[in-house]
Amino acid sequence: MKFIHAADLHLDTPFGSIKNFSKQLQNSLRKSTYTAATKVFDTAIREKVDFVILAGDTYDNTDRSLNAQDFLKNQFTRLKENNIQVYLIYGNHDYYRNDFSSIEFPENVHIFQKDVETKVLTSHDELRVGLTGFSYYSQHIDANMAENYPSRGDFDYQIGILHGGVGDGNYAPFTVSKLIAKGYDYWALGHIHKRQVLNENPYVIYSGDTQGRNQNETGEKGFYLVTVLNKNTSIDFIGSSTYVWIKSKIEASDEDNINSLNAKISKKLLSDDLRLLTLTIDDAQKLNSDVVRAIDRGEILLHFSQSDTNTALYKIELQYKDVQHFQQIDQKYWDQSSDAVFNIEDIKDLDKKLFNIDVIRDHIQDPDFIEAIKQSTQSLINKKFIGEKH
Repeated sequence: MKFIHAADLHLDTPFGSIKNFSKQLQNSLRKSTYTAATKVFDTAIREKVDFVILAGDTYDNTDRSLNAQDFLKNQFTRLKENNIQVYLIYGNHDYYRNDFSSIEFPENVHIFQKDVETKVLTSHDELRVGLTGFSYYSQHIDANMAENYPSRGDFDYQIGILHGGVGDGNYAPFTVSKLIAKGYDYWALGHIHKRQVLNENPYVIYSGDTQGRNQNETGEKGFYLVTVLNKNTSIDFIGSSTYVWIKSKIEASDEDNINSLNAKISKKLLSDDLRLLTLTIDDAQKLNSDVVRAIDRGEILLHFSQSDTNTALYKIELQYKDVQHFQQIDQKYWDQSSDAVFNIEDIKDLDKKLFNIDVIRDHIQDPDFIEAIKQSTQSLINKKFIGEKH
């Protein structure tokens, strides 16, 4: 038996922060979630899988465009013609709404409802398979829905499908130990965009999203092809990203001018792969004011947006050396106070309405977000301090 575990396709992701890219690249990037999804379904047909699991957030939001629905209907019809079933749950981004009129999918598509339920399938090699899951009917679920999953049933193979987060939170929080205790053979997880194998026997896996959507979602994205043979489960990660977000660094020197800095940046853009680069310039205190001004005004970004390279420059960040220039505040007290001030709860309190918007909340809750705020704040203070000295 073979199946595909995919999640977080996020069709119709707007990619709102890409105005520095060429129009051609912007259009290509906005299509990239569809391109990645097509690779999921192409792989399913090529590998002759029994079924495809879509573990939530197939759409980027509840206002599912007709284009996205038509696309999925066509893809699901392709799967039907190849005797491949689809098991789909809705997540916090595309939760089910009673007031939304959706296109009817072919009968090979099995959508889970609000309450935990188990659907039964007989695989091509005659295995009796149970698939257990539920769909979101609201943006947030505070309850531990994993508690509602039944213990293993009378199946040759049982799969749990869950869109949620480990630990606390308002996205169907769960613990890995409780999932393992259910006795299932595989847990297909969605919601976290970084692929993670949380447990191996049985497999408890976040497949991650199929296309990185911002600078924090770095690295190759994709899905898992799962093979079950003689009761043994093996997994293969299949990359599906059209564009890969990456982060890199260069070091500034006292001799740098705009030409020499552009030469350093150009070397970072050399690649055969399609990449979107966030570039950090270390030791930025060494740059002269003309160079810093060109960076702040976006002139260097604009320059490279016209270049014909596979790597597109998304953002330039300046990193100032703290030890030499951050003397107005004792480093010890900065470390203590920054941890106290920059935390998710305080940021949530700044504007609770904004925190109710999924795309903003997901970004804020990213593990790297708070650290990025602290580093940016410290760099801004350093930058101002250096400016005052000069």
